Amino acid sequence: MTTQTEPQPAIRYLNGRRMQCKDIPDDVFIGAIRRTPGMPVSNWRLSWKVQEELEATIGWVPYNLFLAKARKLCDAGKIGGCPCGCRGDFHLPADCDDPTCCGGRSAG
Repeated sequence: MTTQTEPQPAIRYLNGRRMQCKDIPDDVFIGAIRRTPGMPVSNWRLSWKVQEELEATIGWVPYNLFLAKARKLCDAGKIGGCPCGCRGDFHLPADCDDPTCCGGRSAG
């Protein structure tokens, strides 16, 4: 017999309001990527491990908010990877050797 775990709520509240991307500092998110070990053949980090590392720092983060913050950082060129969740991996631009991904941008 399998047991089901309680689903996580989709919203986290901070001081009576919904948590937003701005509540997750860029450097904290990037630091979580930096501290997460890369996959054996690349510097790419699995999203669930990055989220686990981030949550060890700031507490529980809903997955949709985690992806939204990742999307903002990818759009700003601060990280590379897949912010839609299909591939589920992230990396620092300085670690990227794929010219179609980060194009040699450096984190900043």
